[in-house]
Amino acid sequence: MKKNTRRALTLALSILILSAALIPNTAYAETKSKPVTIKIGSYVTPQSVWGKEIAKAVLRVKERTNGEIDIKHLHSGMLGSDSNMLNQVLIGGIQGAGVQTSTLASIVPEVNIIEMPFLFRDHEEANYLLDNVIMPALKKKFEAKGLMTSAVIETGFMDMVMSGPVRKPADLKTMKIGSWESPVHISFWKAQGAAPIPIPATEVFNAYARGMVDSGANTANALIAWDKLFGAALKRDKIYITRIGFCYQAGILVMNKSFFESLPAQDQAVIKEELNRFSSSLRKILRDSEPESFRNLEAKGYHVATMPAAEKEIFERNSQKVYKELESVIGKNFMRKVLAARAAYRKKNPAKDSGR
Repeated sequence: MKKNTRRALTLALSILILSAALIPNTAYAETKSKPVTIKIGSYVTPQSVWGKEIAKAVLRVKERTNGEIDIKHLHSGMLGSDSNMLNQVLIGGIQGAGVQTSTLASIVPEVNIIEMPFLFRDHEEANYLLDNVIMPALKKKFEAKGLMTSAVIETGFMDMVMSGPVRKPADLKTMKIGSWESPVHISFWKAQGAAPIPIPATEVFNAYARGMVDSGANTANALIAWDKLFGAALKRDKIYITRIGFCYQAGILVMNKSFFESLPAQDQAVIKEELNRFSSSLRKILRDSEPESFRNLEAKGYHVATMPAAEKEIFERNSQKVYKELESVIGKNFMRKVLAARAAYRKKNPAKDSGR
């Protein structure tokens, strides 16, 4: 009887061992996920300072996640306008996009605060208010819309790019000004007595190159990038860049919140860390390269001049009309909160020569 029992036990054990060998290791299968492809759209070019920094961030994410996260940068506007990319992110057609703040204001009106004329005195003030006052409030608004956001991605301070020199608001009245399709920008030009022609942000410089408009605005670093594309078609010696820094221009990388939260926690952390690292690095690069960009523009034949403080003050006074007009759009309480924080910052940090 014992002999038969041993045979039965041996047979049962053999069957169990064989079964174990045939059944997949489910614990390992659950931890071994397939690589995830994240499609991110933008209209920056790979050769631009923004494109180069994005490429570095994409590589770091891939390395830090052991290839489990593969970000595809769909650059140069291949997905169409800012608005189209934003809509694609909202419906899940793509996972993320770098979108101008003027476009994002269409779904979160409070974002208009970032582009208000002469809101920021310099880069340091902008960084402080954006990181500590503005973005903490806006992130909640974006989350309610189903979007996860990065830190603000800087483009820089916008200057006037005109068909003639600008010393006073009256100089703008005879110019065909291509204005970004932003209520803030349109209101700014009108406050100066000009008649702006609204054009999508991605088409402003193209419209300039084709002669649809003869004036507009942009940042020094963006002008260098656009010159590489359209420079041959421009009469650079007929273009006057007046350094006035009337508007801080930026974008924000938005991701579909549901998709982002579906990623493993460790991958979410890596993406957030690299986005913040990217934004911080870009800020420094743009700030440090701005003087050289102006020198390069001048060397290419553009006229570059800095508006004297007394003349700039007239544009600033006229811009108070923009604050009154946009108060109901941005929200009176939010606007007052930002302006109060700015006043407190300036009290602790007296003005210094920023070169603007």
